[in-house]
Amino acid sequence: MKHPWYYSHWVAERAIDFIETDRTEPFFLMANFFDPHHSFGAPQEFRDMIDADAIPEPNTKVGELDEKPAAHHAYSAKSYGGTAPGFQDYTSEEIKEIRAQYWAMNALIDYEIGRILAALDASGQAKNTLVVFTSDHGEMLGNHQQLLKGPQLYDDLARVPLIMRWPDRFQPETEVAELVQWIDLPATLLQAAGCATGNGVQGRSLLPLASGDNVAWRSWAICEYRDSGFACDPQIMTTMLRQGDWKLIIWHGEPACGSTRDGELYDLARDPGELQNLFHDPLPPFNLARHPRAWGFWHNLRGIVG
Repeated sequence: MKHPWYYSHWVAERAIDFIETDRTEPFFLMANFFDPHHSFGAPQEFRDMIDADAIPEPNTKVGELDEKPAAHHAYSAKSYGGTAPGFQDYTSEEIKEIRAQYWAMNALIDYEIGRILAALDASGQAKNTLVVFTSDHGEMLGNHQQLLKGPQLYDDLARVPLIMRWPDRFQPETEVAELVQWIDLPATLLQAAGCATGNGVQGRSLLPLASGDNVAWRSWAICEYRDSGFACDPQIMTTMLRQGDWKLIIWHGEPACGSTRDGELYDLARDPGELQNLFHDPLPPFNLARHPRAWGFWHNLRGIVG
């Protein structure tokens, strides 16, 4: 399909039309791009930008699935609860091309967002407009011997981009180290619009962090999955807790769901690729001098979900 016929191009065109329309009231615009997404196909001119040989090989190791909860085997064989092809259905060369197509789709999105930002600049509204770039999820793309999204809570899926631009308020190229979540975006957008936070908004505004203010912030982030999208039999429910360099993932069992209880634990400082599951180690992988209650926590945790 040629570039002008792609849905992502259409989204950019509609966003630019909106920006170029004269108005006196403040506005909220959401440009929801479907790309990058399977079935992994980009316009040829964007695919031509990508050198497949320069893309790293999938992140995995021999025997990795044997160290992870059983559902990882199932999601390696088939995706989306058994309804779509999985990693094991493709050759290494096909996975390589899928990754190249995904990179090319990102190049397409970069181009289209550039057009939107250029239109915003040309309209004279850029300095007083908050722009937020983010994504609802990542993709496995062969990493950990899996292809698509699902109940796996690797960083490949759960750690998504979040870039904010507001020339009147933010210093460019400021990097925030705190753990933030999508749940913080409603409060952020409401504060930017000068509105009250509203009932039921659980997150916190990111504007103080992005502005460089010295604010106390939570030291953790949570991500949850429960039988989302394509249902599995038995049901799957997973919960992730990230605190500092530690990442704990619980695969729930009864009474939450019918799956077998299990878990994953990663030391991201030493294992950023999440390849070494420490959950079943006999000793707690914590510094006991710094965490005197770690022994009790570790034994209780493994006794409940191990």
